[in-house]
Amino acid sequence: MNTRETRTPYDEAPNDVGTLWTMRRLGCQARCALMAWPADWELRVLVDGDTLLSERCPRGAEAFALADKWRSRMLDQGWLQIVPTLWNQAETQQNH
Repeated sequence: MNTRETRTPYDEAPNDVGTLWTMRRLGCQARCALMAWPADWELRVLVDGDTLLSERCPRGAEAFALADKWRSRMLDQGWLQIVPTLWNQAETQQNH
């Protein structure tokens, strides 16, 4: 009897490879995370760390188009996009 657990790549968690955009509304913060799976990408909208939206799609332009669609919809719902500036990035690096 084989007691070793066999895991396929899809059983593992994807890699969070970056944030495509960040927004704020009513004290909440949302970000669109780009997650890398072995064969495709997953987009997630996380609000205060909880997943609000999630969709897997092929690697490439389709993923970025979906992220832009979600961003536009959130802007229409009253979210404000946070755009980092060079000054904010330097301040964050100094505080860590």
